[in-house]
Amino acid sequence: MKFISKIIYFYRRKIQPGFRISRDELVVDIGSGDKPFWRADIFFDDLSLRNEQRISTTETITDLGVFIDGNLPVTPFKDKAFDFSFCSHLLEHVDDPDKTIKEIMRISKRGYMEVPNGILETISPFRSHLWFIFLNGNKLVFVRKSKKMHETLINNGLSFSYLFKKIKNPFIRLYWNGVIEYEIIDDLDYEDKFTAIQKDESLSRKNDPYKFIVKIMRKIFYKKKDLKALLK
Repeated sequence: MKFISKIIYFYRRKIQPGFRISRDELVVDIGSGDKPFWRADIFFDDLSLRNEQRISTTETITDLGVFIDGNLPVTPFKDKAFDFSFCSHLLEHVDDPDKTIKEIMRISKRGYMEVPNGILETISPFRSHLWFIFLNGNKLVFVRKSKKMHETLINNGLSFSYLFKKIKNPFIRLYWNGVIEYEIIDDLDYEDKFTAIQKDESLSRKNDPYKFIVKIMRKIFYKKKDLKALLK
């Protein structure tokens, strides 16, 4: 992907969703991590994981707004507390996407989801991705990854890493309203399921330039709100 194309793709993924939301609407970023959504009012993530499931070594950003440390699929929010939820690169990591998606639909009215296209996982499976995820129409299809499949793809993919640069849209980007369509395919025995390989590296505080961009966006476009009524 060329530089200009990368900038445009970054804008569509990280910036543009915020302009689909009015300034008065309430927004939650679920799994905010080290690249939080600039428009969020609440940032929700699990600090106990540090960067074990992250490809980067930058730490979770917790000082942009109201940050809540929690563990999905349970959240402390009221039903339909949020007008919009932003959930990026989270679902491929969770043990139970069914419960997680249902919780997202419980607490928010509409939102944006982003996950790596399953084709990426077949080329180079990541150590903490538990699922292949594909898009069938508007339906997200989750296929559980086995230990054997992960090992096989790791070895097979060594000759195909060059294909990454040829994939125009490496991520599935889905706007949803009211209902998230999804299907879970998991017929594996427990002992055959791939589990995340933990690799906790030293954390870095160098979140720039992304954090700098987010702070500028919030300074210009973000409106503070009363968030007391969101919790159960």
